Amino acid sequence: MIARLFSIIFVFFSFSLIAQAGITTCQGKYALCAASTCQPTGKTITTSNGNIYPEVICKCPIIDGQSIADTTMGNMQGSCDPTDDKHVWSLFAPKKYYPQEASNFSKRPERMEAVVQKCDASLNQGFNASNCFSFNCKIGPNNIAICRCPMGQAPAATTFLTEAGQGNPEACYQHPVSLPVQQTIESEKGR
Repeated sequence: MIARLFSIIFVFFSFSLIAQAGITTCQGKYALCAASTCQPTGKTITTSNGNIYPEVICKCPIIDGQSIADTTMGNMQGSCDPTDDKHVWSLFAPKKYYPQEASNFSKRPERMEAVVQKCDASLNQGFNASNCFSFNCKIGPNNIAICRCPMGQAPAATTFLTEAGQGNPEACYQHPVSLPVQQTIESEKGR
């Protein structure tokens, strides 16, 4: 009984913290960029908190369903609602199979499996990694979104995880959408 009560309190406390951070679930169409590589544009992009980063363009499949957003991050303005009928938000949902850029967005199950790979800090690619979470994307042809996202939000010597490339290590060098997981002590000292 005490363990169950503790679990309920922990869950309630966790959801309270998440709610304060702007994390929410959304329903409807969204771009899933977790397996995308991106191309630098030579321009910059400004996040909702005013930070400016180098801009990349990423192609991401459009999925319909439940997803996770942070309405205070990216360039979202507090809502999951699309800005108009020509745009979707780049959000996240844990998916094992979905169309991916590495397989030319194939819908064949054997070509859609998500493969997570680690790009080690020793590659010095952290600064080239991209982040599309909670950014606005234009709906393109063939149910593919064109997303403008920042890169360079982490130091070069940062380990990150990505689903880009379906396990091909070359994707680590192609400005992949990723999740930073570790920074080296040297990069922390340099901040």
